[in-house]
Amino acid sequence: MNNQSLGKIEFEKNMFSPLPIALVGALVNDVPNFLVIGYMCPFDFGRYLFFSLYKKRHTRIGIHEHRTFSVNVPSEELLVEVDICGSKSGRDVDKSSLFEIFYGELETAPMIHQAPINIECEVAEILDYEQNDGIIGRVVKSYVNAECLSEGKLDMQKVHPILWATGGDFNYYQLGTRIPQEKDDKD
Repeated sequence: MNNQSLGKIEFEKNMFSPLPIALVGALVNDVPNFLVIGYMCPFDFGRYLFFSLYKKRHTRIGIHEHRTFSVNVPSEELLVEVDICGSKSGRDVDKSSLFEIFYGELETAPMIHQAPINIECEVAEILDYEQNDGIIGRVVKSYVNAECLSEGKLDMQKVHPILWATGGDFNYYQLGTRIPQEKDDKD
């Protein structure tokens, strides 16, 4: 059977979407700066994160200099700030004034207190993709707001992440309803 007889057509855009938006932070000239990343990929069971970064981005300077960065998962309540971080350059706007900043173990990875999830990373590798860098970060520590836990586990419905359709209509979405599953009593 060919694709057309199955009712499938070729689609040239990314179909692995929507994904939670992340605000990636780095110190640039000793000032915390944040940019929006709409396509963050965890791998090695979450020990590492990967994202692609356009080489002209201001935050790239701090990531290269300090070899650290933060990943902050904002809630829907931060949509205005997310829009500013995604539409303004840190060369022109002090984005650190939008947030209450804190630091963890890494002193050069600024994190956003208002974001329900924060992850501090060390750069493990930077891949050169002509116009972009592929940034691979090793997760050093992760933080979550206590009210986003249910029975000691992360509850994404309580996080209220902003989802972005990277390969579809390029709009924001909300997380939907959890699909109940029967628990299996395996040993």
